[in-house]
Formats: sequence, C-alpha cells, structure tokens
Amino acid sequence: MTALAINKTESINHIKYASDTIDLADIYDQFVNLVVWQRQLNAAITEDVSALLNTHTSFAFRAVLKPSEVHEWLRVSLKQQAYTALENDIASIAEIFADLFDLSHVGLRLELLNKTMCPRFHVDKLMCRLVSTYAGNTTQWLTEDNVDRTKLGAGANGLPDETSGIYINEEAIQQASPGDVLLMKGQAWPNSSLPALVHRSPSATALSPRLLLGIDFA
Repeated sequence: MTALAINKTESINHIKYASDTIDLADIYDQFVNLVVWQRQLNAAITEDVSALLNTHTSFAFRAVLKPSEVHEWLRVSLKQQAYTALENDIASIAEIFADLFDLSHVGLRLELLNKTMCPRFHVDKLMCRLVSTYAGNTTQWLTEDNVDRTKLGAGANGLPDETSGIYINEEAIQQASPGDVLLMKGQAWPNSSLPALVHRSPSATALSPRLLLGIDFA
C-alpha cells in the first residue's frame, strides 16, 4: 500500500492543513475532525532523534504535567542531558496544546515503539488527541468519502482492515509525514457535526522503530 501524500490544496472539507500554530484553532470548527500542522523537523531535532534511537531500543514514558514541567520530566525519564532540541520541541507542543484548550496540565506520553500499537482503523473515545511521529512510520487515517463506519470494531467481524471493507480505496489511505502534528477529534468532542476521525497506527518493528509523542487532556 502506498499512501497518498497529503496536500494542502486537497478539497476534503473535514480536514484542515495548518502552516502555523494559530491555524490549530481550526479544530474548533464543527465541520472539521482533523487538523494537520505540516512541518519539517530541523537538523538539531533530527540529530537528537537519531542519538536517542542509537541509545534506546524501546520505552514508554507517561505523565500528567504542567507544560513548564516537561523539560525536567524528559531529562529524568531519558537519563540524558543531550536532547535539548527535542526537549524544547516537545515542551513547546505541550504548551501549545494546553493553551489551545485552556488546560493547566496535559497527559503526555513519549514512546519508542518496536511493535505496532493500534494496527486496525478505529476512533478514539476521548475529546481530542495530539500525535506526532518523530521517527518511523506515521499515523494513517481515512477521509469521510473512503470509510464505511459500519465496519468499525465488532462490525469488522474479526477481519483485518485489508478484508473487512472499512475502506473503499486502499490507495486513498492518508498518512502524515515525520514531524507533522495531528489534532484528532474523538467521540467525546461536544456538539460536532462530524463523527470522530477514523485512524490507525502504522507498523513498527525492532528494525524500524517509531518514536511517538502523544498528548491528551489530563
């Protein structure tokens, strides 16, 4: 399967593509269930990510924090002083998420995955989740014209996505780029005119691990 590259000019009305943090507020649009902040990781962050992958095989760090506490938490968790650019980026994203939803604390997780986490298309039960992949394969999702929601969960009859009929066109599966920040509406979002975003985790293996940042409401 080759995912289509996401394109800011694409006429899919439930997705908004952001070039700046101010555009993330589009998630409040009742006709939007995904905002994709498209960005390129700078050289300093890329170097930190490479160094981290060279010194760790897997980990899963989770905490409820104030954005101002993220730096110290990362340094304690990673037992390392050398990932300044990556720490700065994660702390900045946590602050942006907190400001966007007027939160004092956020639920933050940083995971280095060597196996696939959520391989089947699904929807989240929460209000909104932020995900960003720093290394490895990235989050995939289905557009509203390419999903049969009756095949979610038990509706798939135990069949994998490839044969359940949950998507119409495999070539139209969408996928983020490394470094992109995704804001995904879940089922708990109030007064939305659209159902929750259908998405899944991509493959991850020991030879091709995935470094994932996730931020939730605390």
